[in-house]
Amino acid sequence: MAWGTLRNGIVGISGTDYQPPIPNKEDILLGIDQITDGSNSITERAIRIMLYLMRAQVFWDGNKRTSMIVANKIMIENGKGIITIKEEFINEFNKLLSEYYTTGGNNSIVRFIYDNCIFGLEIKE
Repeated sequence: MAWGTLRNGIVGISGTDYQPPIPNKEDILLGIDQITDGSNSITERAIRIMLYLMRAQVFWDGNKRTSMIVANKIMIENGKGIITIKEEFINEFNKLLSEYYTTGGNNSIVRFIYDNCIFGLEIKE
């Protein structure tokens, strides 16, 4: 295992029977391009890229953390706040994420993240 390189073997994801295929660079880039070429808002693109990378399990370890960093880079550079999962929402997020891993359908988790996990600057006077 080499840090920072694409995973080159089989992994499982606990809590689901889904087994992501071994990633290759071209397929991953194509998947990202398909998400970013759409007419979705920047926020939706960031969420969908995050989820796509989480499900693809591109690396041996740290996929959720890395995916969230990528999404937050997009959010921050476009002034859209940040995505973070508050402790009170962890269980629901993990349930929806497991469903997404299993089915590939992400509308429920996208809506959940949009409604509960995006925060910006709040100035209180």
